Order: sequence, then structure tokens, then C-alpha cells
Amino acid sequence: MATIAQQPNEYNSAYVPNVWVLDNLGSADRYVLTVNINGSNVATFKQPANPAGVGIFDISKVLQSYLQTQFVEETTYATDTPGSFLSYQISYGTETGLTVAYDGLSTTKHVINAYDNWRVLNSDLSAFLPNPTSVICETPGANVNAVYAEPFRFLTNYPGTYKVRSNEYKTLSFFSRNTNVGPLWGPNEAPFFVVFTYFQNGLQVAQGAYTLANFRGSSLRTDCQDMTVTLTDDNSITTIGVGPQNQTDAGITGTWDSYRVDVMSYNYCDIDPITNCASVAEMLAKADQVIYTADFVIEDDCTPFDPITVSFMNQYGVRDYHTFDRRNTRNTTTTRNNYNKTLGSWSDANFSIDPVGRGKTTFSSEVVTNMTLQTNWMDDATSKWLEELFISPSTMIYVDGAWEPCIITSRDYEQRTYARNQMFQHEIEVEFSNNKNIQRG
Repeated sequence: MATIAQQPNEYNSAYVPNVWVLDNLGSADRYVLTVNINGSNVATFKQPANPAGVGIFDISKVLQSYLQTQFVEETTYATDTPGSFLSYQISYGTETGLTVAYDGLSTTKHVINAYDNWRVLNSDLSAFLPNPTSVICETPGANVNAVYAEPFRFLTNYPGTYKVRSNEYKTLSFFSRNTNVGPLWGPNEAPFFVVFTYFQNGLQVAQGAYTLANFRGSSLRTDCQDMTVTLTDDNSITTIGVGPQNQTDAGITGTWDSYRVDVMSYNYCDIDPITNCASVAEMLAKADQVIYTADFVIEDDCTPFDPITVSFMNQYGVRDYHTFDRRNTRNTTTTRNNYNKTLGSWSDANFSIDPVGRGKTTFSSEVVTNMTLQTNWMDDATSKWLEELFISPSTMIYVDGAWEPCIITSRDYEQRTYARNQMFQHEIEVEFSNNKNIQRG
């Protein structure tokens, strides 16, 4: 009877080895391992025992094929993030001749669309995964409340406070499932509220709040009164719009120079339900523990150039952003296919030559647009983080009021530091993914 001798963490990156080791082949010919996703067997591996008597299976390629990035850049409130999170199980057993005998089914494992250092076998995602403790409420008839010792990290490596321009798009993504839940936790099996706090000259001037529910773009709950949580692979990572332009698109305007975004839990010790899902005051009264937090400063640095924002898939498979506000140059390259058109009215009753007829004619044109983007001066930590943009396989560029898919054509990235380079900038070249369609000549 086959047994599991080694397995991945419960939560892991898809782009590291996701290795399962089976032992105890007995008199059978080979080990068998089948990957099960959403109740369906999607891949089966078979192999004889290695010299140590075990079977070693790396199923990472199978898992990777189910993951992808999504367009979330213009999210106003919240949205699910399909393709960034995957749950699976494996069935394991042995085969003798042509007869397969399964011996067991694993617990459920999860991967995200992330990569890690080449030495890593199991990614340490604990800094991103909410893992609260619980406290019994003193109010009679209430359940238990979630307690978080400190905020967890959004799925990004960006260092410190975010600096954003007043018309910049930006989103943040986070795990929407708590890894330590019980039957009495109710709404706190997942984050509940998103709270915006706005400041002017260091003084609070306004607050806003909404629940992670259907009417705000998340499928975690039906509305603000829903005390149950429906977790799926599609909503296990939630993305929220946090940039000034995302808020403007949502109709949120005001005068402030900085703001804070908190993703918070529900005060389950207060048993009176929310009566008005549009009431910010009721939301704030129920908001309890901070699960994720990020600070933003609005800085519209003076620049003679049009700032260009680039969105890219980061290490964790979700979107990060950087605005290039120094010298940004656009270049259009046209490749033409020409032919010589013979002059004269060869098909008419009388022959004549058109005085404005053309000989050399363009049959087709291919127009490729490139941009060279330059950063402002930056510190060492931001420079290190920006390497994720240079190696990202999925990028978008915001230009002329629209997001354009693009690819990075820069081949080299030099990681610079102040000690080595003093004040420094980075430059990147991108090529628009879609060419213009030009009519024939």
C-alpha cells in the first residue's frame, strides 16, 4: 500500500517544485499519482521506484497551466481575482500490470500564481496569510471574534509608503481566507470591510467604508448583512482599487494629500446587524481588527513630460504599478510592403496614362509603437523591487487615456544602489503588443 512520504506546504507557489514523494511500493510495478482539480482528474503520473524505493513526482507544470493574470487595473471598489489561486488534491496508489489500485486521497492543497528563489521547495507565504486567534465575546449569545496581533502583507514587495499621482490607477491584492477558522467565526472567515481614511496636512478630514460583498464587486458575501462566507478559488484572492483615479472613477472626490487603506474584520461581539449597507457610519461602527494596511501620499511632482504608468504582474501573480514621470519617448516604426503598379488604362477601350497615377504603391504596412520610459531618482529598496517589472511576463501601459498591452524589450537590468551609483534612475523600453491596422495605398 502506497503512502505519502513527502508533500508540499498547504499553501505554496506554483512556480517552485511542488513535489510529492510516495513510498511502500510493495510487490506492485509502479507508483501512480493523479491530480484532482474541482472534482475532476486532470493528470495522471506513473513511474517505477527509484534506487531509494520511492516515487518522486513534481506536478508544478500541471498547476501552472490553470493559473493566469487578470485585467483589474480599473477596479473601482473590489473584484475577485480568478486565475491567481488554485486548490487541488492528489490521489495516490500503485499499478500492477494494467490494474491501478488507489490507496488514498490527500488533504486539499493550494497554490498561487507566484515564483520564488530557485533554492525554495516550499514558499513561506505566512506573512501574507491571515492567521488570527479568537476571543470569546462577553455578550450573551454572541459567537467568537477574530483577533490579529499585527497586520499582514498585501501581495506585493513594494517597500514602505506608496507615492501616487492624483490621476494614477493602482490596485492591491490580498488573501481573502483566514487560515485559522472555526465553526463560530461567522463573517470573520474572511476580511469584511475596506476602510479609507483621508488626511490633509496630517489631520483626518474624511473616512469611507464598504463591505466585501457582491454589490461592491466581491463574491465573498451577498451583502453587508451576510454573516456567512462563500470561499472559492476565484475569490480566495481579492483585489481592491486604491489609486486616486480608481476612487475618482467610483465617484469619490475630495481634498486630501494622503490617505490610508485598511482591510478589516467584523466586530462579531456586537450582535446588532448592519441595517443600511450604504451607511458609512454603520460600517465604521462594525469595523474591528486591521488585517491589511497601506499608506499613500499624493505627490504630483513637476515634470515637463507626460507621466506614464506601467502595470505588471509581480512575484505573487497579481498587479503592481510604477509611474515613469521623467523623459518618456514614443517611437513609431513602419514596415511597408511596396510594389510597382504599371501605369495606363490597360482594360479600357482607349489607352491613356493617369497624370496622377502612382507607380510604386504600398500594398501593406505594419506599424510598431515603442516607448522608452525613465524613472525619477529612487532609493535602493524601490530599485530592488522594480526588478520585478523588468522580468514580468505580463505588462500594461496607460497612455492616451487607455491601457495598452505591451511587452518589455529591454534585455538588461542593472540593480543599482546609492553606495555604488549615488543618485540613479532606471530606463526601460516597451513595445505595444497590438499593431495599428493601416489601409492599402
